[in-house]
Amino acid sequence: MKTKIMVKILFIAVLGLLINTASAQNRRAKHHKAHTRTWKRSHRHAPNHRYAKLPKWGKSYASIHKKAHRIAHRGLSYYYRSGIYYKKARNAYVIAKAPIGVRVTTLPRKHHKFMVRGKKYYYYYGTYYVKVDNSNEYETVKPPIGAKVDALPEGYTQFQDNGVNYFEFEGTVYKEVNVENEILYEVIKND
Repeated sequence: MKTKIMVKILFIAVLGLLINTASAQNRRAKHHKAHTRTWKRSHRHAPNHRYAKLPKWGKSYASIHKKAHRIAHRGLSYYYRSGIYYKKARNAYVIAKAPIGVRVTTLPRKHHKFMVRGKKYYYYYGTYYVKVDNSNEYETVKPPIGAKVDALPEGYTQFQDNGVNYFEFEGTVYKEVNVENEILYEVIKND
């Protein structure tokens, strides 16, 4: 008899624990879902969030990766590695703006692809590319007006006009725009 009573008490205790645990999980799930909706509406990244772990734009380094490719362009030497361009300056290498017209055979792994007025562009770390017809090369081009990118390299200048955020980077002016609850940077003027 005592065993039956103990089994019933144990059963009721386990059942109560299971109900309480399920209820708590349901509350956590609802809280997380509400938090996620709020986060998507209000969370903002810094414009350079995607490139934060890359070498800093404009910085100089004593050496570059041994697999960097040398590119000669209009009498100057540049070095290219994984979407980043370097220029020799004294005894160092400085991260520099890619010269317009330089051709490369590979794009960085995490490049951004988009269309502007029916033409396909590729973007990575402040540099815009188009595929060269009948070739396996990509050529650097001026930022196309209307292009929307998800990140800018560090080194931009931010300003506001009538409550709108603008960013200037290497002669190109970007306007902050909200597209389907995602902050993008639209090219409105290039050098």
